[in-house]
Amino acid sequence: MTIARTLSLALGVGTLLLPASADRAQNSLPATHPEPITIRILDGKGGAPLAHVHLRVAAGYDDRDLRLGLWSEEVVTDGQGRASLPTSLKNFSFVAVWVAKHKLCAAHGRSTYVNLDNIRYEGLSAANRCGTTVVAETPGVLNVFARAHPKDLPPPPAAKPAVSAAAKPPARCRSKAPRANQHAQGEPIPIEPTHEVAGADWLP
Repeated sequence: MTIARTLSLALGVGTLLLPASADRAQNSLPATHPEPITIRILDGKGGAPLAHVHLRVAAGYDDRDLRLGLWSEEVVTDGQGRASLPTSLKNFSFVAVWVAKHKLCAAHGRSTYVNLDNIRYEGLSAANRCGTTVVAETPGVLNVFARAHPKDLPPPPAAKPAVSAAAKPPARCRSKAPRANQHAQGEPIPIEPTHEVAGADWLP
């Protein structure tokens, strides 16, 4: 009788504990974030987007996870210097970004560690120690500044050729010819009277 009572009490306590344990397990699961997150890589000096550069993106729950790179993927920026955060890394707490063959403009210059919640709700820009470029922060966008190589930047616009003075056509000067009955100073020209000669048909 004592054994049966003990078993019934144990089963009752276990039944009471099961809902509480299930609630704790459900609360400990990471939240799902379907919204997209964009990573933009910009030149820290001039602000130009760095197109077609390779990124290594790591995510985790703390700094140790990011250093070990337990969850990481590689992406490539498009023509506007943008890349989407992979879906497999969206539900973590922190993310780190490395740009292949480029030094970042952040304080440590190698990677950028940021909180994903700040990016989702407010947008975030990493530190820029390469210049004074500042961009507007947009929710869902992480701006990362890096030192650009000359091949990363678009060519400068061609300068228009300067027109030299020798190449200019000479200006036309129009001078007024004096009238037949006037001097150059505007005075009338005296005309001598002609004498008719009889029989002089040969005269002009």
